[in-house]
Amino acid sequence: MAGFYDEMQEFASEMLGEFKQGIVTLSRTVTAPPDPSTPWIPGAPTTTVYPLDAVVRRVSQKYVDGTLIVATDNQITFAVPPIVPAMTDTLTIDSAELVMKDLRPIPPAGTPVAYIAFVAA
Repeated sequence: MAGFYDEMQEFASEMLGEFKQGIVTLSRTVTAPPDPSTPWIPGAPTTTVYPLDAVVRRVSQKYVDGTLIVATDNQITFAVPPIVPAMTDTLTIDSAELVMKDLRPIPPAGTPVAYIAFVAA
């Protein structure tokens, strides 16, 4: 069954690449380990930016719960990036940095074909 989802992942990447909107990136900041001689000083942070093939729109009504996700939020559907996205990552849409409120793989189990992230508008 993994072969099917690998094909669907390629198809989703092609479609999202063809219809992508604006410039959407995923940023991950990792802090280097501290110097052993000065362990109280944290290591230098390194940020890696991954461009995404993505579409951005207002959140679909089926996801609105009135607490975490509200009707004025944006929903970003993006192709699978080279890393597994995490809630600690930052999404940037046309130079505006946004923090994810929720992140869901599609499908919820198995090989992800795409991801949906929810951010405040």
